[in-house]
Amino acid sequence: MTRLLVDTSSDYLVIVIAKDNTVIASQLIYAGKKMSELLLEQVDNILKSVELSIDNIDEFYAGIGPGSFTGVRIGVALVLGLSSGANKKAYGISSLDIEAVVSCKSNIKTASLLKGDFYAVRDYDFTNNVYSPYYLEEIIDNINDYTLINNGKFYFPNLTFAVQSGKLWEFRAECLPIYLRKSEAEINLDKKSIS
Repeated sequence: MTRLLVDTSSDYLVIVIAKDNTVIASQLIYAGKKMSELLLEQVDNILKSVELSIDNIDEFYAGIGPGSFTGVRIGVALVLGLSSGANKKAYGISSLDIEAVVSCKSNIKTASLLKGDFYAVRDYDFTNNVYSPYYLEEIIDNINDYTLINNGKFYFPNLTFAVQSGKLWEFRAECLPIYLRKSEAEINLDKKSIS
């Protein structure tokens, strides 16, 4: 099974091509505000570097967040477009799941700081295969009990390690962004309607 994974949930563009649980090629590029300009070109470049085409990909994966609101939508849109054009399946992978898988811990809580001092959180019990739904917490008292994901400029998902773990595929979800809170535009619209 050949898979193409793209994550645009941070300022970094992460692309991985994997055959089963083996990474064939990976790329990490600081994209910043140029994510939409670089994404398609870099996917094309990495495929060419390993002499593959879109037709050779069996499954497509997009990082579905939490993370940059616009970045997540850019990656999901590309993956849905490529998979639809190739008549193949598209899946989503959460940043929280990626970090939990690569932690190699049997019990872990992952948290990602969102705008407005809220955290997106998920709890994992790998021993019993029990995972909480994604949820929001405004304040985390025991912050040291969590593996924190900083969705700022210095965070990028550990996709290559997650692929190699072989556990990542258990967490594939629908290829839709995870929105645990309203966008800034929705919050501002709510404020205007209340006034």
